[in-house]
Amino acid sequence: MKKRILASLLAGAMALSMAACSGGKSAESSAPESQAPAGESSAPAEEGGAEATGALSGDLLIWSWDVALNFLSEVSETFMEQNPDLNIQCEEMGTDQVYNKLTTSLASGSGLPDLVTIEGEQMPKFANKFPDSFVDLTERINKDDWLPIKLAEATDSRGKIVAYPWDAAPCMMFYRRDFYENAGVNPEEIKTWDQFIEAGKKITAANEGVAMVPLATSRRDHIYRIMLMQQNKFYFDDAGNSCMDTPESIGAMEMTKKIYDAGITVNDTSWDDYVTSIKEGKVASVPDGIWMAGTIKDLSPEDSGKWGVMDMPQYSESTTGEASNGGSVLAIPASTQNVEAAIAFAEYTLTDLENVSKGLEVALYPSYVPAFELDDFNATDDYFGGQNVLGMFKDIGGRIPQVNYTENFAEAYETNKNAVAKVLLENADVTTTMQDVQKEFVTKFGK
Repeated sequence: MKKRILASLLAGAMALSMAACSGGKSAESSAPESQAPAGESSAPAEEGGAEATGALSGDLLIWSWDVALNFLSEVSETFMEQNPDLNIQCEEMGTDQVYNKLTTSLASGSGLPDLVTIEGEQMPKFANKFPDSFVDLTERINKDDWLPIKLAEATDSRGKIVAYPWDAAPCMMFYRRDFYENAGVNPEEIKTWDQFIEAGKKITAANEGVAMVPLATSRRDHIYRIMLMQQNKFYFDDAGNSCMDTPESIGAMEMTKKIYDAGITVNDTSWDDYVTSIKEGKVASVPDGIWMAGTIKDLSPEDSGKWGVMDMPQYSESTTGEASNGGSVLAIPASTQNVEAAIAFAEYTLTDLENVSKGLEVALYPSYVPAFELDDFNATDDYFGGQNVLGMFKDIGGRIPQVNYTENFAEAYETNKNAVAKVLLENADVTTTMQDVQKEFVTKFGK
């Protein structure tokens, strides 16, 4: 999802600094990303396996995309220098390509890579639709070393950890300092979404042609989901039961409509519209994951110093929750003939602190908790007015609640996007609409 887009925006810059994966890109090869369990070394998983560099051999094929693929390519060069008998091939594909090819290959049991990048919210679908098709990493991963939200994404319905958590996407509010100042609005005084709406009215009045926030009327529901997660709720509960007609869900949709009805939004009809509104200075605020920091810099380098980062407004004065939007995991298909090398490479990529630091340079925010001690998290960012942006995201990352995406997330997401359109564009009653969504979920998913 978002990560693929960010990757495409940054791919040019990455190409200048990162070597292509050794062995070239064959038509049928690809490179996945993997993460290692906290507290584990990069030693192979099998008992009695190689314990030093230079002992791994054979081939690894990885499927990934854009910035993630470029990063894996760079890391693979160093890893192959340490293991000269190992050959790693990387193939870059878009997310849709990866998922289509992965679905076909999992169904047939052939044509799979040794590692593959999968968006976190999509991982449960593959893990539960194709049980036992990914290497079980439960015994290798120390759960305390990974962000809870990402660990949940990498866990199947049986409680098995079937992927390495990789980049996380805690959410905050990016805002234009100049637009806020023109309206006399202090971002630190905005604590709730209701206050955000009132500030938005002032900002849109004081800045001609500027909306307070982009809001999709039918393309996605991410503001609704941010509010839902702030209340420690989601589409499904821990048991996989649908939860779309709860007070929290209805309240989140009502607040989304309230923002829309205030006349302070610009329609987020496509990704291009979304980034264009940012680049052209048509929005004052952008609520999204940390990857957006890299996107904004790439879109508008000339606006350095004009942007800032603030806490996400809370659903209400009584909530203190955080939210996430995006990120990925690195999985190892069980069909791999080189599980030892695949696990070792994943752990080296995702838990070696030097590698993690390199990833941070291209907005690959880690899920690996020990990495939060890196000096990178103490650095200030001139583009964002000297704020310690990484430090701010570090503080909220561990507070994001676990989410049970279930194998039904993708279909549920499409259904709820339609509910957003009904509420915003057709002025449908929110309670009735969400009750209908609940019934549809139960009919489709059985609970």
